[in-house]
Amino acid sequence: MIPIALMVGAQAASTAKPTPIVTILQGRATVIRALSQFEAAEGMLLLADDLVRTNKDTFLRIEYPDQTSIELGPDTQLQVNHPSRRRGTRPALYLLEGWLKVGSGKADSGVKAAFATVGVDVVDLTGIMVMRATSASRELFAEQGTARCIDKNQHAAEPITLRQGGFVTVAPDRPPRLEVRPPAEFTAALPRAYRDTLPFRYRMFQDHPVAPKGQVQFSYADVEPWLNGEPSVRRQFVALWRRKANDAAFRASLDRDLQKHPEWDPVLHPEKYEPAEPPHPGPGVENPTTASQPTPAPQHN
Repeated sequence: MIPIALMVGAQAASTAKPTPIVTILQGRATVIRALSQFEAAEGMLLLADDLVRTNKDTFLRIEYPDQTSIELGPDTQLQVNHPSRRRGTRPALYLLEGWLKVGSGKADSGVKAAFATVGVDVVDLTGIMVMRATSASRELFAEQGTARCIDKNQHAAEPITLRQGGFVTVAPDRPPRLEVRPPAEFTAALPRAYRDTLPFRYRMFQDHPVAPKGQVQFSYADVEPWLNGEPSVRRQFVALWRRKANDAAFRASLDRDLQKHPEWDPVLHPEKYEPAEPPHPGPGVENPTTASQPTPAPQHN
C-alpha cells in the first residue's frame, strides 16, 4: 500500500505548477522525500526539494510543462527544483555531485533559470548548460545560449559570462579558468544521452502519473553527503529529518560526525542549550532577591 503522505504529496504536485515528471529513466535511481526513500520510475511526479540519486550508468530526465528539462547522468545526486526557484540568495536546483544538463525552457515567471553546486552558482541561464561536479572541481559547458558563473570560493573572482561553446573550470584552490571550448577529456566523458536532442515526453505522462513504490526508511549513509554539505544547503535538513535523531544508529552517526554538521548539536544535546538556573542560597543565607527589596512603609488610615 502506498503511504498516505506520499499519495497526498503526489496529488498536491499534480495540481501545483510547475510539476516535474520523470520522463526517461535508463537504469536505476532513488528518490528521498521527507523521511522516505523509494525507487524512481518513468511517469513519476516529483516534488520540490526531492533528493534524487542515480546509479552507475543511469540516465534520468525530468521535464516541466514549460519545456524546462533537467537531465542527470550516472552517479549523480541532485536536489530537484525548478530552475527559476531560489532558496535564500542561491538557486534551489542544487547539484551535489555528478552530471547535470539543464535546458531553460519557456518559463514565463520573469526569473531566469539558475542552478547551484558546491561553491558555484550558475545564473541568468538561457539555452542549455552542462555541468560535471567532482570532489576536485566543477566544470561548466555552454552547449547553447549564455549564463553567468559565480565562484563562491574565497578568490574574490568576478562572475564569468559564459557564451555558447565556452567552458569554465572552478576549483576551491585556484581562480576560475575560462576556455573557448571544452577539453577533449570532458567531451569524451559526456554521458551518451547528452549528445542527443531528446523529444519532450511530458504529455505522455501528465494524465497518468505513476505513484511511488517500494518505500523504505533511509540510512545515515544514504544522506551523509547532504548532511555534510555546504552550510547553506545542509541546514534545511535539521528540521526535515529531526525525527531521525530518535533512531539509535542514525543518532550515533550524527554524533560521531558532529563537527561536520554542528547545527545538529541542539537536537542531539538539548541540555547544553537550556537556560542556566539561578543559584540557590544555602541554609541561613537570606535570598539576595528578597533582601534587596525595601521594607514597605506602614499604612496609616
